[in-house]
Amino acid sequence: MLIIIRNEEKLSLKTNFVTQLFRLISNNKVIYVFRKDSEKFGEKWLHDQVKLASSVRGVFLSFLLMMLKSPKDFRNGLMVRLSLLKRKHTLIEKGFFSILSNTLYLFFGSSVRANRLIRVLNQLCSPKIFLIDEFLSLNCFDLKKLKLLGPIIYVSQDLAYKRFGFGDNFITRKLMFKLEQDAVVHFDLVVACSEMEKLKYLEMGARHVIFYPNIYPTREFEPCDKAEIPRICIVLREHWGSRGEQSLEIIFNALACLDRQISVCLLGIKPSKVPKNIVLEHYEFLQSKLDYLEVLSKSWIGINVGIHMAGTNERKYDYAEAGTVVLSDILGARGDLLPYEYTYVDSHDLAAKIGQLLEFSRTSLIEMGEKNRKHVLSMAEKERLKLLDNIGEILKRSNLVLDSKHVLEDSMLDKVSKTK
Repeated sequence: MLIIIRNEEKLSLKTNFVTQLFRLISNNKVIYVFRKDSEKFGEKWLHDQVKLASSVRGVFLSFLLMMLKSPKDFRNGLMVRLSLLKRKHTLIEKGFFSILSNTLYLFFGSSVRANRLIRVLNQLCSPKIFLIDEFLSLNCFDLKKLKLLGPIIYVSQDLAYKRFGFGDNFITRKLMFKLEQDAVVHFDLVVACSEMEKLKYLEMGARHVIFYPNIYPTREFEPCDKAEIPRICIVLREHWGSRGEQSLEIIFNALACLDRQISVCLLGIKPSKVPKNIVLEHYEFLQSKLDYLEVLSKSWIGINVGIHMAGTNERKYDYAEAGTVVLSDILGARGDLLPYEYTYVDSHDLAAKIGQLLEFSRTSLIEMGEKNRKHVLSMAEKERLKLLDNIGEILKRSNLVLDSKHVLEDSMLDKVSKTK
């Protein structure tokens, strides 16, 4: 039995991917255990889902920590509730006290009322494997109690203390580092998202770490033909706030320095001013990953902007999977290597490097982009096979604890009804 624990209703992309690998080699039942922050008091049991209520301490601290906000954030929250300010999902633009509140909440306020679930799991004879989805879910359960029930796999999107907000201040950075460090000693396997993070988790004290990069290939995707004129793609999510806007200004200043017309495909932020030499194609958002990759694949070059220091971002892999040469800023270059990736430090450096790249022929740039694509798909497949092997080993070890009288229960609800 695979039990997935998530401190939100929707699974992360990586945990969904790992779950699919479990399904490839095992017909074990999958149970989703989650908590909705908007429904702290409700508990619901379905045949494959368990929604748990927040713990009493969690509810109390959740409301208490609401008061620990920066003055601007407190004002904005009040204005939103009075419908005088448009609610905007912004990822990073929060004051220190608001970030500290979020950090303390993950430490003390995210726990669930788990006694009933633990009691039911203790009664089940099935072998159990737990999947913890991201650092958001680390303190939902007492990991020592879970460890007694079965092996635990931790699926990491990024190191918590390197994420935006948390990594911007000494206090919150230290707190988030401690959050993961205290947890990793309980895990049988940590799935990191880059070779760099694998080394950091081992340094934290994790016993066994492998990595799977944030690449989720669309099997039916094939890159489109490249545009006939130089084309550059840029992905800057709107919820990145001012950092995204500043990055766009740097990129447009660089492109304005080029004495030629450039086609630019921009996804996310809508620019207020566009240089005269740019032919802009703008998309606010593309729902389909296939459509997204197809749009990127028409470009010659992808500009990769990093927002925090954790992991290797998905955009870098998306550009490579779409078959483009990649130009990364200092943060975007972190993590794993691409065969044809170049780093820039400011707008003039970026302008110089784009100018030099465009001196290559269209055919040469297409070949360079294709090598990036082959590299990331090969890396993803190699790490996927390693991950499958590790999952297989954990399944084998779990099955060894069963005796000859083991019978797999058909439904958790059968046991739940007996505990009422």
